[in-house]
Parts: sequence; C-alpha cells; structure tokens
Amino acid sequence: MKTYTWEDFYDRFFDWAESTQVRNLSGLEALGPVDEVAEVIIELTHTERAATRLLRRAVEAKCEFKGEDVFEFYCLLDDEKLVYEAFRNSVNRFTEKDIELFYGDIDDDMLIEICEKANLPLPKEMLEEEEDFEEPEEPAEEYVEEFIEEDIEEYEDSDEYERPRKKGFFGLLGSILASGGSNNNGMKKHRNRSCDGDCAHCPPHFGYRYGRWYYGRDHHHGCEFGGNRCSGSMD
Repeated sequence: MKTYTWEDFYDRFFDWAESTQVRNLSGLEALGPVDEVAEVIIELTHTERAATRLLRRAVEAKCEFKGEDVFEFYCLLDDEKLVYEAFRNSVNRFTEKDIELFYGDIDDDMLIEICEKANLPLPKEMLEEEEDFEEPEEPAEEYVEEFIEEDIEEYEDSDEYERPRKKGFFGLLGSILASGGSNNNGMKKHRNRSCDGDCAHCPPHFGYRYGRWYYGRDHHHGCEFGGNRCSGSMD
C-alpha cells in the first residue's frame, strides 16, 4: 500500500475522487496541522465511516480544534461520544462566541463542563433560564396548607358534608368517665378523684348536675368524687 505524508496527502486530497480519498486515508503516515485535519474530516463526511475514523485518530492524538470546526463534527457525525471527546480536547481554543454557538444544540451538562474547563461564563440565555426555574420564596408547605383549608371550607359548604351530631348529656357523661374526669369543654379535671373546690366548673357527674346538687342535698350526696374536699360539706 502506498503511504503519504500529511503534506502530500493534503495537497492531492481535493483532486482525488471520493473513493480515492477514502482509500488513501489508510496510507496516511501522520497527521498535520489541526485546522487542515478538521477540513479533511468535514470533507470526508460523504462517507461518515471514513470521517469518524480520521476524527478518532485526531482525538487520540489530543488535537485541539477550533470551536466552529468541532461544532461541524457535532452536526455531521452520529458518534456523539467521540465528538464530545473532541470538545473536551479543544476547550483551550474556545471563546465566548463559541459557547453561544454551542448553546441550545449540545447537551447542557456538556456545555457546563466545557465552560468550567475553559474558564468561560455560561450563556446569558442559559442563566436567565435557570432563574425562571427557581423555586418560589413561599415554602411549599404553607401553599399546600392554604389550599387544603380552602378546600375544606368549600367541602363543608357543599351538600355532601354531614355535620357531626352533638353529644347528649349521657354521651358527654360517658366520655368524661372514660377519660378519667376530663372533658372537651375546658372544665377542670378533678385531682385524686376528689373535688378541687372549683364547684362552679365541676363537670357533670353522679351527685351533681346542671350547676346544682341533687334535691337540695349537699355535694357529698352520691358524689363520685367524694364531695367538696372529701368533707361532704360546701365550705
């Protein structure tokens, strides 16, 4: 097989037929100036396999391409992984104008990586886009709570809502006995199952109902708490 130096290959490349260009690529001894290599890769995209083969050789040689050239590779070749390696190798040659060119076409994560390595700012459009997606200052919990409260009010006003029935005296009495002398109306709990002296707020119980003693008798009569201070008298 005939071999070619880069200078000889490049000088004759554009005069060859496409099939000859591809065939003589195998006889290339070494690569030449990076910009010329990029030009040949782009010209070879009529046969993508040949273009990819030459790009792989350039990537392995750590060639650093211009931003517009590596972007051409991205647009013309299907091997995205290989093209991204060309991007990484070439970060030192990129400018802010190149970053603007890449934005919207290459992957955002890849663009961020390139900017970090090249010490270049992200595109203004990308920064504005990130600001638009920032979370609201108001915590999500408060928003949800407010929404639920409105929902409950709307439900209670609807015909589907059935208001709870009020307990009668015996139902309330049963609740008090079950809870050990406490109730849901804010009345005092009797300590040590004896009257604490606050008879005005004494909960309904055996021996005392509706703010008065049974049949005129004192608090001791039939009182399950033992009467006033367990003495059976009112003082």
